[in-house]
Amino acid sequence: MADLALILAAVLAVLAVIAGVYGAPRWALKARVSARLRRQQIAMDAGQAESPYSEFLMWLVDRKLFASDFRELEPALDATGKTPLQSRQHYLFWCWLVPLGVAFAAFWWLDLVMAALVLLAAFYLPRRFARSAGEDAEKLQNREAIELCHMTRMLLEAGLSPERSLKLISHQARDLMPRLIHRIDRFNRVMESGADRTAALDELGRNRNLTVLRHYVALMKQSGTLGSKVAGGLDQIVEEAQHEERSKLKEETNKIGARMTIIMMIFMLPSLFMLIGGPAVLSILDAFQR
Repeated sequence: MADLALILAAVLAVLAVIAGVYGAPRWALKARVSARLRRQQIAMDAGQAESPYSEFLMWLVDRKLFASDFRELEPALDATGKTPLQSRQHYLFWCWLVPLGVAFAAFWWLDLVMAALVLLAAFYLPRRFARSAGEDAEKLQNREAIELCHMTRMLLEAGLSPERSLKLISHQARDLMPRLIHRIDRFNRVMESGADRTAALDELGRNRNLTVLRHYVALMKQSGTLGSKVAGGLDQIVEEAQHEERSKLKEETNKIGARMTIIMMIFMLPSLFMLIGGPAVLSILDAFQR
């Protein structure tokens, strides 16, 4: 009976291997088509898209346990310049593997209350750091998008097409736009792969928090569809972006003044009270002692 069970297990294992070998290409093709329909792999490199490791990461993060949490962090990770594969690697490592390791060590070495606090911090801090890094990157990219508008206007007036202008910008303006250049490179890769210009522009302005870039993309799509001129529109985008930057700078200045007021109240007022009222208090205490 034991020999029969062993033979049956071996036969099932061989059949599973054969099914995996013959079915893997079809499954991989189906997964790539599904991912492209969900617009997740439009900017991935061909080598990464073909690897079983990337397919496994895409499949794993799409599970119900990770999907909703990752969708909240994906815009922040994308803003830092990570590809879809790198975003999923960062998410699984820093948001799950590291917190689980820290939690295991905490429950092993600390008491229950402290271990629970460490567990909460281990799961919260990586997500908070990712969001903060994404917000900082979005601020920088909004400022760099202003330079993109200036350079695009200059190249279009020189007679270049929008696609040729962005390709030239990707080669010549890397030092000027270090954060935004990865989005321009992604646009160029999508255009070289034969995709439609509208789809490539949608990929360029996918992040809704980059308002300047989204206005830029909308203007480029309008010019390609209606054939309208873009010089005046780019100037208007630049003016609105500069006005928004000035407003944000004023808000940050007001916040700094409020913080300094709080610091003065916390640290300087007690010292002032001690300086003014200290001799009077000492005199009263001396009178009571007499």
